Amino acid sequence: MLNFLIILISLVAGFLVRQTKLTDASAHKGINIWVIYIALPAVALKFIPQIDLNIAYLYTILLPFIVFGGSFLFFKSLNLILKLSNRNLITLILVSGLSNTSFVGFPLIITFFGEEYLKIGIVSDQTTFFILSSAGVILAIDAKKSSQKTENRISFIVKRVFTFPPLIACIIAVIFRDVWLTNASQEVLTAFASTVSPLALFSIGMQLSFKNWKKEFSLISYSLFYKLILAPAVLIVLTFFIGLHGTFYRVSVFEMVMPSLVATSLVIQQFGLNTKLANSTIGVSVIIGLFLSFIWHSVIITLL
Repeated sequence: MLNFLIILISLVAGFLVRQTKLTDASAHKGINIWVIYIALPAVALKFIPQIDLNIAYLYTILLPFIVFGGSFLFFKSLNLILKLSNRNLITLILVSGLSNTSFVGFPLIITFFGEEYLKIGIVSDQTTFFILSSAGVILAIDAKKSSQKTENRISFIVKRVFTFPPLIACIIAVIFRDVWLTNASQEVLTAFASTVSPLALFSIGMQLSFKNWKKEFSLISYSLFYKLILAPAVLIVLTFFIGLHGTFYRVSVFEMVMPSLVATSLVIQQFGLNTKLANSTIGVSVIIGLFLSFIWHSVIITLL
């Protein structure tokens, strides 16, 4: 319950700071710089070296790709009817295709399954993190730079992806694994990594706006339907018919029913996509997703 309170307090605090004009309208950008360049790399350096993979984790790794790919196909198909701008389309794909596997997922894993299964959550989280840092950034850049020549666009995408701090941290974590496993390193990284969710949520709260709520309601609804209803249902059915049962697979699927990933907003803001739509969607998704996670847990336990 402590994490739930932190989520709500961070969102509300950011919203109130903006509404009471305690800071200027662009103050959230400074917070985002800290999260992208310091906190998110610390998460990668802390958790990636701790992972001891085996063959069963292939399914855990596959699931975030299925959700992200499904989001791409769902909104590309839906866009045949909606005729959205490329900016809004990519925003919806990103915000609907990645799960909040750590800040919301980790405490729920401990609550429902036990702390010993947190390693599964870490693999799921780092896979999600990798997708955001690679495919997510590629989509964001491509949406913004679609008017460039193909060669220039490819060069720009490659440069931005491989200079994205969290992805660099992922690579460093793999190459210099033992360096980050020392007690001193873990303590330092824990301190910085713990700032990701509260600060990211605070930043989102500062950017929340309900002025265009009616205009964005349908787009937010499509995102919530895919992320919180359709994607979880498809994965549960898929896992059931494949015949994968037991706590390991339950936890792997459970991580995918989590609400939208908060860090997605930072990429969307950094690359000039629809930040207002993204933040409104994430804020609502986190609140509704917390309650739906209890329902999905019951379904997963029953079927898997």
